[in-house]
Amino acid sequence: MQIYDILPDLSRTKHLPGSNQSLLLSNEKPVLVIFWSVSCSSCGYFLRKLDAIPEIKSKKVIPILIHTHLEGEQVSLSAIKNKLNQLHIEGVYLDDVTDQLTNIFQFRYVPALYLFDKQEKLRFKQIGKTSTNLIEQRLRRLINTK
Repeated sequence: MQIYDILPDLSRTKHLPGSNQSLLLSNEKPVLVIFWSVSCSSCGYFLRKLDAIPEIKSKKVIPILIHTHLEGEQVSLSAIKNKLNQLHIEGVYLDDVTDQLTNIFQFRYVPALYLFDKQEKLRFKQIGKTSTNLIEQRLRRLINTK
């Protein structure tokens, strides 16, 4: 996925319990897509840091958390639900069991983050260890653009 690519259709991806699907109906908000995995320790740390970003807490951005299964990983639905319950990010929760989205977004490491503007065009991506400060700056810039 390259800068200015359009957000792919996520409607056919398996939704996880606790997912707030109504957020997908919110137009005119930036979308933050995060690929993560239960077995990724830096993913858990990163998601906890994201929860502290004011633009996410105030729902000025739509967070979409997509659980991806690492190669050879056998993860139960209850393990994914437990990890999501530990987080306090209200968002859309998806499970990419078939690797359909992983193939579309073309990343190799988690966490993988993609920030789409209000018109659903990719404006920023970061794969692997990420900086929440940089993400916060990008979010502010996107929210404040007309």
